[in-house]
Amino acid sequence: MQSPLCQAIALGEFSPWAKQILNEWQSEGLINLSYEASVAHFVQKHARPDQSHIAIVENSNTSKQIITQIRTSEHPVLILWVGKSFSKEDFAFALGNRIYATIENPALADKNAQSVFSRADSARTKKDQLKHLFQSLKTLLLQTEPDSKNKSLFAELKAAVGKMERLTDANELFNLEIRKEAGSQSTLPLHKSQGLGDALLTIAELERTGTLWVRGAKPEEEGKIDFIQGQITVAEAGAVTQLKAIYRMFLWDSPRFLFNRKNPEDCEAREIINRDVEALVKEGEEHQLRFQTLKKELPPTNLKLDIEASSMNTSIALSPLDFSTLTDVVAFKFVTDILDYSKNWDVDLFEGLIRLKKSGMIKILPASPVAV
Repeated sequence: MQSPLCQAIALGEFSPWAKQILNEWQSEGLINLSYEASVAHFVQKHARPDQSHIAIVENSNTSKQIITQIRTSEHPVLILWVGKSFSKEDFAFALGNRIYATIENPALADKNAQSVFSRADSARTKKDQLKHLFQSLKTLLLQTEPDSKNKSLFAELKAAVGKMERLTDANELFNLEIRKEAGSQSTLPLHKSQGLGDALLTIAELERTGTLWVRGAKPEEEGKIDFIQGQITVAEAGAVTQLKAIYRMFLWDSPRFLFNRKNPEDCEAREIINRDVEALVKEGEEHQLRFQTLKKELPPTNLKLDIEASSMNTSIALSPLDFSTLTDVVAFKFVTDILDYSKNWDVDLFEGLIRLKKSGMIKILPASPVAV
C-alpha cells in the first residue's frame, strides 16, 4: 500500500455518501484521516501557531458555518471542501474564505482529487517552512535599529516581508483572483506593516527573552516591554506601567521597534502579565481603531480643565465611565496628569473628556506654564 498523500482532519458531520468516499480514500492509502465533530474541539486539541493542518469539510447546510468558525479561530488551516455539487454562490464563498480547493462529486479513482491531496500536503509543508522564515526575518528586523541612512531600506524590507507573508495565505481559488487583477494597479494589503501587535505576536510565538523598545512619532513617545520566554513581564511608557502602558503604545503613530535579546537565566521575572498575547493584541488594536476616530477632537495634553459648576444639577445622569473621568478632572486638572494617574485606559479617558466637554460638564482653565 502506498504512503498517504496527506494527513487530514475531517471536520463536522458527514453524510453516508461522504463517509463512503472518505473511507475508500483512506483504505486505499490516499489520505490518513482523523475526525473532529466541532471546530472548538479541533482548535483546542490541535492549535499551534507554527503548524498548519489540512481539514476536509463536506458541503452541507452547516459547512459554511464551520468554515467561518475555522477562519475566525485564525488557526492555520488548508480547507478542502468536498461535495456532490457547488453553486456559483458556493464558489464566491470559497474565494472569500480562502478555501484551498473544492472537490466536486469525486470518485475513488478521481485523479484530480489525488492531485489536490498531494498539492495540499506540499502547500502545508511550505506554509510551515515559510512561517518559520518570516518569524526569523521579523525578529531580525525587530532587533535592528535603522540609522538615518538606511531607514528607507528598512521600511522597504518590512513592507516586503509583510507582502510575502500575506501571499502565503493564498490558495488555488485566491490565485485566480490575483491573476485576474494582475493587469490593474491593485495592491495586496500588508500584514499590519509590522505594527506593535505583529511585533508582540512574533516575540511571543518565538518565545523570545529580552526587551522590546518602542518609539512613536513624538519625542515623548518612548516605551519598553520586557519578555521572558515570550511572556510579558514588565511594560513602561512614561509614567504608566503594565497593561496601561501597552495600550498607550498602541495609540502611537508610526511606531519603530528595537528588540534586545537576553538569556532567560539573566532575567528576573518580578511579575508576569497574566494575559494571553493574542487577546491583548486584539484589545490593543480595538483601542487603536477607536483612537483614530477621535484624532480631530483630541484635547492638547497640556490643557488644564475643571468641572463646570453651573452644569451640576440633580437631573444629571452620567455613565460610570464618564463619572469616573469627571472625578479625574477634579483630582488632576491637567490632561497629561489625568492620562497618567487615572486607572482608566487612555482611549476611554479621551472619549470621556470629549463627551464631558460637549455636554458642558467641564471647562478649560487659563493656561499654566507647567502641570503640577
